[in-house]
Amino acid sequence: MFKKIFCMPRKLFLLNFMLIVVSVIFSYYHGFSWIGDSLSSLGTFSDFFNFSLIISGISLGIFTISVVEKDRIGFLTRTFLLISSISLVFIGVFTEEHLIHLVFAIILFAVFPFGLLFLGVSLKGDNKKLGLFTKIVSIFLIVLWAIFIVIWRFIYPLGLAIPEMISLCIWIIWSIVFIKYFKVNTNEN
Repeated sequence: MFKKIFCMPRKLFLLNFMLIVVSVIFSYYHGFSWIGDSLSSLGTFSDFFNFSLIISGISLGIFTISVVEKDRIGFLTRTFLLISSISLVFIGVFTEEHLIHLVFAIILFAVFPFGLLFLGVSLKGDNKKLGLFTKIVSIFLIVLWAIFIVIWRFIYPLGLAIPEMISLCIWIIWSIVFIKYFKVNTNEN
């Protein structure tokens, strides 16, 4: 019974990122530019896109509360992932026309990788390899955004759509691996 209940938030977590991908596909319009726009540009034309962000943020919060342990490193993990969850909800609530939208978007993409990093550090025992994979994913996301910021600042002012979509795809891959390999009862090593 516990195992069945425990798996629901993890699957919900995967579904939230996949919902965003589906909404990108259905919200796509001909004026959208992968080079000049951000994925949030789709939210100005599609309530479905905004709704998917809100649902995704809520499910990220449910995942965080139900899966992340309440120890010292778990506190950092929970804090960073819950801030990401709240940011994702508000990105859906406040579309790109609102200045606060940009603040929440920056918070999401700056904080979420560190939440994953802390999660990776906290995974031990039977989840040790998953912890290493999680740390690699978080470092990849941090490097991806650092490279993008350097390109944007010094080479060409690109839109955010490409790094956002790469991040989203990485989050989906990580979610699938997490769901498949996370073990509820671990042995401490």
